[in-house]
Amino acid sequence: MCQVKLIVSNWKMNLNVSDSKKLIKDLIKFSNNNSIEHVVCPQFALIPSVSRLIKESKITLGAQDCHHEKIGAYTGDTSVQILKELNCKYVILGHSERRDYHSETNELVKKKVFLAISEGLKPIICVGESIEDRKSNNYLNIIEKQLDVCVPNDYNNVVIAYEPIWSIGTGQVPTNKEILEMKKFTYNFLKSKKRIHKVNFLYGGSVNSMNFHEIMNDTKVDGALIGGSSLKIIEMNKILTFC
Repeated sequence: MCQVKLIVSNWKMNLNVSDSKKLIKDLIKFSNNNSIEHVVCPQFALIPSVSRLIKESKITLGAQDCHHEKIGAYTGDTSVQILKELNCKYVILGHSERRDYHSETNELVKKKVFLAISEGLKPIICVGESIEDRKSNNYLNIIEKQLDVCVPNDYNNVVIAYEPIWSIGTGQVPTNKEILEMKKFTYNFLKSKKRIHKVNFLYGGSVNSMNFHEIMNDTKVDGALIGGSSLKIIEMNKILTFC
């Protein structure tokens, strides 16, 4: 039997209401695989309609971010309470695009992670290094710092999405050896430093139907965080029928 994989579709700031409805209706047809948990993360304005559409399906709903406070005068932000009311189960936190475009620090990501956990949401904690850090052989130090600050102690079933910044949307993918190195490093660090013994390790960064199967088979990661390919039903059909 195939190990259950966690597939997270990050739609980012894409799709309008009608396009998202069509994609969801098509995705439902391919979401009966008991070996895959498929989490769809739309932009905030699409979450209510997507939530209604997937209500009777096996698709799980997630969000792309949340604020680090429950309520308050934070114009343009979204609270975990609203996400819960709309049946979100997961929330992506610490994505490199949030870190880059919104200047989010490890300390801010930590606050969001702690709040999400306290409110019953499952954070998908993103880590990743720049091409400069990779070339200078500093990448493990960067990942260690992100894990150390952002991941709570003693929090089992943590979901870590390793998504190297230099791979996002570029078509460049780390070798399976490099992914395995990061997987083992993450497991060992979280076990020894954070006392965490159950980790779901996802790979993200230019994932598509052509490389997905090889990555899953060769690295035995626990799933994938998928960006551009998650918007294409033909791609997702091949990915969601992995097992």
